[in-house]
Amino acid sequence: MKRLAYKKENVLNFLDFDKIIFIEKLDRKIVIHTKEEKIQTTGTLSSIYDKLDNQMFYRSHRSYIINIDYIKKISPWGEKSYRVIFDDIKEDALFSYNKYKEFTEYYVNNN
Repeated sequence: MKRLAYKKENVLNFLDFDKIIFIEKLDRKIVIHTKEEKIQTTGTLSSIYDKLDNQMFYRSHRSYIINIDYIKKISPWGEKSYRVIFDDIKEDALFSYNKYKEFTEYYVNNN
């Protein structure tokens, strides 16, 4: 099982990839959402994304990385974005218009 290493209060922690529902950049913090908790850490989404399994995670927006396995549905949200609804949690994430097109071309049209 693959794990993500992250620092919180100068302690190095590890989190199994399959526990991560999505990750967001909120203000100057990174927030990792799981079923049980929201974990705040520092860094960049790009550096975290590089450590993740790209078969399981997708960079849906400049502020979000989503775990594909937890997606319940994706619906239009405003003029140029989409809202990602997940199983098991109330929080949601966003898909940018271009990332949504790229995602559907790869995951829907190639399956």
